[in-house]
Amino acid sequence: MKKPVVGAVVVAALLGAGCTSFTFKQSGKGTAPSELQDASTMVAISGGSFEMGWKTGEPDEFPAHRVTLSAYSLDRLEVTTGDYARCVDARVCTALTPTGPQPETPLPKTHAVVGVPWYSAKKYCEWVGKRLPTEAEWEYAARKPHFLLYPWKTGFENTRANARGPEDGFEGTSPVGSFAKGATASGILDMAGNAAEWTADWYEATYYQKSVEKDPKGPEAPTGQKVVRGGSWSDPSYVLRATARLGLDPNFSNNAVGFRCAQSP
Repeated sequence: MKKPVVGAVVVAALLGAGCTSFTFKQSGKGTAPSELQDASTMVAISGGSFEMGWKTGEPDEFPAHRVTLSAYSLDRLEVTTGDYARCVDARVCTALTPTGPQPETPLPKTHAVVGVPWYSAKKYCEWVGKRLPTEAEWEYAARKPHFLLYPWKTGFENTRANARGPEDGFEGTSPVGSFAKGATASGILDMAGNAAEWTADWYEATYYQKSVEKDPKGPEAPTGQKVVRGGSWSDPSYVLRATARLGLDPNFSNNAVGFRCAQSP
C-alpha cells in the first residue's frame, strides 16, 4: 500500500478546530467493553425534515421527496478493523473473509473495517448497544445542513475523501478520519469514500415512489438486498454522492463495504 500522505485520525484536531463535541447521558446497553459503548464517540443529530433523493440523479434516487426524522445519534467514525476484531475475539462477530484484493492485508487496526456482511455489521452494532442507521438517517446526516451532493459545500475534491485512484494518498482503505476537509458540518467523517456503509433498510429501486414521510425504514418485506451508501476507496466520485444508492445481498462480503452504527435517544 502506498504510504499515507493525508494524515492519521484527526478527531482531536477537528475538535480543536472548532467542531462541536456532544455529551450524552447514557451509553449503549450491549455486552461489549464500556469503551466501545462510549456515547461520546457519536454525534447527536437533531430531528428535522429534508428533501431526500435527487431530481437529476439515477432512477432509484427519484423522486426527491420530503422526509421527517426523529432525533438520533451516529458514530463520528466508521468502525475500525481493530474494534471489529474485538467482537470476533468475544465470539460475537464472525471473522472476515473479504473478496477482492486489498493493497495491504491484514489491514491496520486503525483502518475502516471492510469485508463485513450485513448480518455481521448488525450483530456488531447490537453488541455495542447500537443499531445500523436507516437509509434516511444516513443521508440526512451526510447532507445536513446544506443538503447538497457531498458532505461538504463544494463539488468533489480528492483532498476530502478516499476515492478511486492514488491522488488522495491511498490505494486502498485509510485510517478512519483521515480526511478532515471532508467532514460534515457536525464533524462526522468518511461519509463519502473509504468504506461504503451498510444501512438497516431493504433496497428497492422504486421505494421512493411510496416512502412514508415520518421516519421511513424502507420496504417492510425482504427484497434480497440491503442498502449501501457513501461509496468507497474503489469508487469514482459519482458513486460517493450522498444521494447515491446501491443494493447488495446482505450475505455479501467485499473489500470495499464496511459500516458505522447509530443509536436512538
